[in-house]
Amino acid sequence: MQSGRSQSVVSPIPQRVQSFQAADTRGKHRIQAELKRLEQEARFLEEELEQIERMDQASAACKE
Repeated sequence: MQSGRSQSVVSPIPQRVQSFQAADTRGKHRIQAELKRLEQEARFLEEELEQIERMDQASAACKE
């Protein structure tokens, strides 16, 4: 009787571990997606900054 009892107690634990692993995977995916978005935004801002640095100064443009 004890062996049947221990099996019923042990079986829910792996299911809980599996659900935690699934939640952890979703969390990792969200973090990776956010990191990718931030990297894209940083590249966009770097390109924009490079364009601004290539522009003439405002005072030079105003003189013309």
